[in-house]
Amino acid sequence: MALTKIGDAGMPAGSVLQIQSSVSTAASTISSQTYADIPSMTATITPLATSSKILIQVSFGLLCGSSTGTGCLMILLRGSTQIGNGSGADTHDVFMQNYDGANSVFHQANHMFVDSPNSTSAITYKMQWALTGSGETWYMNRRGSDNYARTSSTFLLTEIAG
Repeated sequence: MALTKIGDAGMPAGSVLQIQSSVSTAASTISSQTYADIPSMTATITPLATSSKILIQVSFGLLCGSSTGTGCLMILLRGSTQIGNGSGADTHDVFMQNYDGANSVFHQANHMFVDSPNSTSAITYKMQWALTGSGETWYMNRRGSDNYARTSSTFLLTEIAG
């Protein structure tokens, strides 16, 4: 019987092969209707086998900065390809945070997706965000007034044996 080392591509299906992550406590803002990378919401992983699945987990604090009613859209990308979105009319975003009438309340933004990249080359995953309208600023990891509360953001990639 051959021994398999942790991290080898020959591990049983469902085994965790590796984890890559990015964590940030820095505050970021978005004021544009054009998609832009969310700082620190990116990580690169090199799968050990083409049969591997990549579990992508995202969590961060998000806050609307004023009262215009503008929402914040977010998308998940593998390289330059959008993944993880729904289907149907106008379903282009992974998730959307809507203005809730209070610019001092954190929204906890979370998302999970299992990708099957079928590759053993380095793959970069990232999140982008954009606003649904103008005249608004949204904040990550801080309140709009930048007092009292701060939070952290996590972008986690887990390779799972297929």
